[in-house]
Amino acid sequence: MTDLGATALVAGGAGVVCASGAGAWLASPVVARRLAVRRLAAHCAATGAVALTYDDGPGADLTPRLLDRLAQADARATFFLLGRRAERAQAVADAVHDAGHEIGCHSREHLNAWKTAPARAVADVAAGFEALGRWLGERPIFRPPYGKITPWTARAVRARGARLGWWTVDSGDTWPETPEPEQVAGRVERAGGGVVLLHDFDRAGENAEDRAAFVLGVTAAILDLARRRGWRLAPMGALLDEMEADRR
Repeated sequence: MTDLGATALVAGGAGVVCASGAGAWLASPVVARRLAVRRLAAHCAATGAVALTYDDGPGADLTPRLLDRLAQADARATFFLLGRRAERAQAVADAVHDAGHEIGCHSREHLNAWKTAPARAVADVAAGFEALGRWLGERPIFRPPYGKITPWTARAVRARGARLGWWTVDSGDTWPETPEPEQVAGRVERAGGGVVLLHDFDRAGENAEDRAAFVLGVTAAILDLARRRGWRLAPMGALLDEMEADRR
């Protein structure tokens, strides 16, 4: 088998999925992701865990507001930063790190690996790790832009000793029409916990503040839900560590 013909992909403990043949490089990551998300959701439900995760930041305006809200609840979250935005807002990235939150890599330019030439997509992953290096932990976590990964980008992530960080509940903050924050919390409650996807970049346009308010509202609703149910709020890395320990 050649490198292009077969690649092993390990997605957050989902197991090994092999792709071979033309076009199977798309099918393998899809299957691996589904398995990884299923395992992640099951672990959260079994242990009463919720993780708040924020992509595409840091935002000079929204991220500090989130840090204030999280500090009020003494909660720790995971921020998947974009390299190019962190480079422009280093003080905000420092604030996230100094507040005790976990920082993961979300690439540098936010390229869709399924729509980008493999070499360019791999370079974007590498550039993201390079830009974010001083804020990443010993075992960093990578969240693929748009949730799209290929065997080539998966290999680039693994070469860095990093893990993949998926989500189980999409808040809908990038949808054309957002739900109510309480509806998002309701989905998490019905699932028995989970990893919530939010975004903390600063939007532009006439509804920018509405979107920021929605992100803050969902954050507050999830924090309240965890308090009421006695669930623990955990950073993504802690959940992945627990899942790895369970498999030993």
